[in-house]
Amino acid sequence: MPESLPHDPLTTSRRHSLLEALTARGIDSDQSQRILVEILEGFIDSQATDGRQGVYIYGPPGRGKTLITNAFVALQPASTTRRFHFHEFFRMLNSPTHHVAGQPMGAIFSQGLERELHGVDLLVFDEFHCTEPGDAMLMGKLVKYCSEHNVRLITTSNYGPEKLLDDDTFHHLVKPTIEHIRQNFEVFELDNAQDYRFLDELSAADRTGFRSGSLTRLPQEFPDSNQSVLIEIGYDRIEADALTEDTVWISFDQMCRTRRNTADYLELASRYSRWHITKIPSSSTMPMDEERRLANLIDVFYDKDIEVHLHAEDDLSELGHMLHDTEKARLTSRLAQLERRETERTNASS
Repeated sequence: MPESLPHDPLTTSRRHSLLEALTARGIDSDQSQRILVEILEGFIDSQATDGRQGVYIYGPPGRGKTLITNAFVALQPASTTRRFHFHEFFRMLNSPTHHVAGQPMGAIFSQGLERELHGVDLLVFDEFHCTEPGDAMLMGKLVKYCSEHNVRLITTSNYGPEKLLDDDTFHHLVKPTIEHIRQNFEVFELDNAQDYRFLDELSAADRTGFRSGSLTRLPQEFPDSNQSVLIEIGYDRIEADALTEDTVWISFDQMCRTRRNTADYLELASRYSRWHITKIPSSSTMPMDEERRLANLIDVFYDKDIEVHLHAEDDLSELGHMLHDTEKARLTSRLAQLERRETERTNASS
C-alpha cells in the first residue's frame, strides 16, 4: 500500500461518504474495506499517482468490491468518469450499428475504444475477467489504450491477475497484460473472509431491484394468458408466456436452451424491469452450456439491478457445478440475496 497522503476536507468528506454507503447496506466496514477506501482516495487525490495507471481490486464475491467502487464513481466528475460492466462494455463496442462491411474485428474494437472513452479521465471496469482466448486480446487492447491515453483505470475482479485465463493452453495470451498490471497498477485483495450478502437482513419492504426478487420451488402456477407473446430481439424472436408493460414471464427453455447470448440478455434487461424465469430444471443435472447461460443471465440482472423471480425445480444449490469454482461462488453469493418462497399463486402484474 502506498504511503498515506495528506487529506483535505473534500477527501475526508468523500471517505465518509464511501463508508456511509457500506453502513446503509448494513455493513460495518471491516479493516480490508477501509484500506481499500484509502487506496482509492490516495489514487485519485495524488497529482502524480506515483506513476500508477490504475488499481486492480480482486477477491471472492460479496466482499464489497462493486459497492465501494460504485459509491466511489458517484463522487467523481460525471463528465470525465465512466463505469462499465464487463458484458455491457464489449456488447457496446461490438454493436452492429457501428460496423462497416468487411472491417476486421480489431479495427472495430479500437474505434469503439476511441468513441466510448473520448474525454474520459477515469474508467471503472467492474468484473474484469478473462475466460476465453478472445477476451485476452480485448483486455490487452483496453489496458494498452488506457495507458497510451492517460486514462486512469480501476478494475474489480473475482480473480487475482495470475488467475486470468487460467488455462495452460491459452494462458500465455494474457501474460503481457498480467505483467503490465503488476508493474503499473496497485493490486489489492479485498477479503476479510466474510460474504456480506449472506448477512443481508433487509425487510421485504426495503428491498429494491435485484434484492426484491425471489426463488420459488416448483410446482408453480402461471398467469392466465390466451396465447404466448413474441418478443423481437435482433433478427430473431423469443416466445414469452405473458407480458405487461414492465413485467415478462418467460421459460428457461426460451432463455437458456436457444441461441441466446449475453448481448441478448443485456438488450432484454433494458426493456423490462421485472422478470419471471419459469420451469428452471434441476441444477444438479443442468448441462454446462445451459448452466453458463443462466449464470450470465443472473450476472446481467444483478449488474443492472433488475428484479427477477426464478421458478425452479430445486433450490439451485448445485448451480455452477460444472463451472470454475470462482464462477460458482459468485452465483451462490448472488442467489443468496433472493427471497426463498414456497409455491404460491402469482399473476403477471405482481
